[in-house]
Amino acid sequence: MWRSSWPHRATRVAGGAVGLLFRPACFLCGGPVEGLAAVCAPCLEGLPRWEGAVCAVCGTGIPMELDLCRTCAVEGRPYAWARTVGPYEGALRRLIQGLKYEREKALARPLGRLLASAVPAELLPEGVRTVACVPPDPTRLQERGYHPAELLAREVARGLGAAFRPLLVKVRTTPPQVGRPRPERREAMGGLFASHTSGHGEPVLVVDDVITTGATAAEAARALAEAGFGEIGVLACAQAVGGGEE
Repeated sequence: MWRSSWPHRATRVAGGAVGLLFRPACFLCGGPVEGLAAVCAPCLEGLPRWEGAVCAVCGTGIPMELDLCRTCAVEGRPYAWARTVGPYEGALRRLIQGLKYEREKALARPLGRLLASAVPAELLPEGVRTVACVPPDPTRLQERGYHPAELLAREVARGLGAAFRPLLVKVRTTPPQVGRPRPERREAMGGLFASHTSGHGEPVLVVDDVITTGATAAEAARALAEAGFGEIGVLACAQAVGGGEE
């Protein structure tokens, strides 16, 4: 009897040892987390966020006495509004990079939940039923095996009680956009996306990971509007102030 029970007891002991050795830890600080969370509560609370006023259109931080940022004051946007959690810096940047470049797909959950809570209720007076994402580049999708913006969009849809729909496709490849001036980005993005289904005036929430110049979000909104969809809102984890990734 003792001999026959030993393998089971040994398995339980080994399992407990593995649990102690590989206990989930916060991606940012390495400290303890609740359950299988990827980031601890204090690190989430300490992420860079916009403080004070934000542009009524693009959502970037602005002085309290203004309603619009300098760019939105002189340029029209094909989307109704955009919002981000905060500037693309510090721990927020680290989380996004982990999701995009280090295969840390579990980070999509806390980031997506932050996104879902970043939209003021007045911007979604009737709620949102459809969430889409900026489509992937086929080459990058094949290399990564997943699309960060889609993971985020699915979490946002879950948080808002909406449906995720992959409405957009990328119709051609583009060279890297990092460091390119705003006019060059706009020209490179022209006609980049298309919707593979027609809309009937329904609003759509488009999700991406980072907004830099807004050219990618603008092209996604333009493609959806041309396909017959209604008001387009944009959500992204961060706004890259002064250039960066998109």
